[in-house]
Amino acid sequence: MEEYQEEISRIRALLGSHPEGLSITDISSQLQINRNSVAKYLDILQIQGAVDGRKRGTSKVYYHSQRLLASSVRRICTQPMVMVNEEGMVVDFNASFSVMSSVPEERILGQHVDTLPVKILEGGNARQVTTAAIKGIEQRVRIQVLSGNTVTPATMLLLPVVFDTSRPGVALIIEKDTDPGSSGTDLTTTGIPGLVENQVEYTVHHTPEGIILHVNEPYCRAAGKTREDLVGRQFAPLVSAEDTERIRVHRSRLTPQYPLGRIEYRAVMADGDARWQRWWDRALFNERNELTGFVSSGIDITDLVETRQKLTRTKETLEESINNRTDELRGINRQLYTEMTRREKIEQQLLHTQFAMDHAADMVFRVSRNARIHYANAAATEGSGYAPETILTLTLGEIFPYFTLPQWDDVWETLKHSGALTTKTDLVSESGRAVPVEMAINYLEYHGIEFAFCFARDILERVRNEHALQLANKKLSLVSSITRHDIQNKITVLLGFLGRAKKREQDPVILMYMEKQERAAKAIRNEINLTRDFKDVGAEPPGWISVNEVVTLAIHQFPEAPVRFTATIPEVEVYADRNLLRVFSRLFEFLLHYGQGTTIIECSATETDAHLQITVSDNGSGIVPEEKESIFSVQEDESGYRELFFAREILSLTGITLRETGVYGTGARFEMTVPPGTYRFVPP
Repeated sequence: MEEYQEEISRIRALLGSHPEGLSITDISSQLQINRNSVAKYLDILQIQGAVDGRKRGTSKVYYHSQRLLASSVRRICTQPMVMVNEEGMVVDFNASFSVMSSVPEERILGQHVDTLPVKILEGGNARQVTTAAIKGIEQRVRIQVLSGNTVTPATMLLLPVVFDTSRPGVALIIEKDTDPGSSGTDLTTTGIPGLVENQVEYTVHHTPEGIILHVNEPYCRAAGKTREDLVGRQFAPLVSAEDTERIRVHRSRLTPQYPLGRIEYRAVMADGDARWQRWWDRALFNERNELTGFVSSGIDITDLVETRQKLTRTKETLEESINNRTDELRGINRQLYTEMTRREKIEQQLLHTQFAMDHAADMVFRVSRNARIHYANAAATEGSGYAPETILTLTLGEIFPYFTLPQWDDVWETLKHSGALTTKTDLVSESGRAVPVEMAINYLEYHGIEFAFCFARDILERVRNEHALQLANKKLSLVSSITRHDIQNKITVLLGFLGRAKKREQDPVILMYMEKQERAAKAIRNEINLTRDFKDVGAEPPGWISVNEVVTLAIHQFPEAPVRFTATIPEVEVYADRNLLRVFSRLFEFLLHYGQGTTIIECSATETDAHLQITVSDNGSGIVPEEKESIFSVQEDESGYRELFFAREILSLTGITLRETGVYGTGARFEMTVPPGTYRFVPP
């Protein structure tokens, strides 16, 4: 704590030697104190009213406060006067103001400065000129005082002051104009005796050389001399040589720009007591900025100094406790700086994220629960054709007609359950042009606020290409179908003639050749059939398919099967080829035709280790270990296993694996493993 007070004292001393003011950088450089610490100490001094600041160029300079003590101004001022705090509220006034304005006292105290019966004629309104004065800028403005139906021209001096609480304020001192066309009277050069006579504080008006022009009665009593003895003599309080030099330097630093200064010293009074005094010296300058004199106002602060000394002794007794808390406070400060650094990084990241979102290639919308658009990036406004200020007045359904309010309610519930969904729809621009888009919608909740981010991408070119590709595939499929049909017909004819020839031929060698020809022809037929099975695989893009619906449809294909089907599958969708139904149909057909003793076929689905496991099993004899892989072979043997090869290929298009894991003798078990991201649970 002493270290802080020492550094604050050094800053005050440095500012005292530079009345023109210094910036934070200047103070930090000259005193070798961290810039952040200098800024903190200056904030403390400003709160205390000891320092003021103002803009100079691109920087801010600080200087000793030129504020008078509010209580001193209150006591010496006989003109109508109002005291205003930094919030602009009236905290004090004198009777002269109440009489001049004809406003009851209860309607003045605690009111805002805007409500006073005063009309500002120059420099802005009451709030503006008061705010400037609170910041330390003394002002003089022309006003009109409104009293009933009477309008009185006057001049108002806005004098920066500091209250006993060390908080800044403003004294509004009003002087009626003797000449309505005049610009007012300078309170610093005229009317001084009327302001300061018979007041508690000491007041001395003297020349630049120190010759007393006027003193008030309190100073005469303190000096032990009459006014006639003092006027015309040197104003030289009985102080030490060091304080004499300090007083000289202090007054030499007062300039037209900074005419007010404060100094404290210890003076010997007429009764022999050494008393501490605080003096405000105001330098008076003429229109040529030549020094014409000083108005010095002082008070006895001996009690204050003694109180300070007592506080110093009390502070010393608390020093041990403060030292014990210093490390703790430093730790808290380190945590605070760490948190500030973390937040600065987060803020920087947010700015980067905002920039990336604003300039993203895809259209981005932030939508609330009621489908109202609250954000749209540049791509969204450009793609929709709406102006940025217009698009924020629309709902999502006005740009994407698919998302009517009832439809959006359904989508919202789905989003809350699954977190995201992807769909294809149309965007209708302001001109009425419809553009196909692919939209991904994410549901988010932040501090209890629900919203959704919609990412839309123009897929017009892709749709055109897909349409052209589908048309080409249809033509190729048609040609392939015709060719396959012709080849099958010719192979059928070939096999027919080979059969007849074998019946007529007796030569075993030729018969052997004919059998090989027949097997080759059948192999060609099988290959042709395989191309028939695969002609529809991948013809359409994969999609989200309900496993429950597919299993139910597959079971219905075997109404007369001599087995009992059971299915325990949750409401789950998998991302798979559109031929997923044929997969379950082939598995059921395999178990029905090639299982021995099968009476039950079961289907189930469970989530394990972030994977979805779909199983189809029976209670038959099962598969011998040597055939667990051969049943998935592309070559068709006497058992017709090629259908399982076809099922595995359909599943592999979206990364789903198929294998047989049953134990021979207890039944066959086919497991389909669905990887993460390609399945999702949905509400019933």
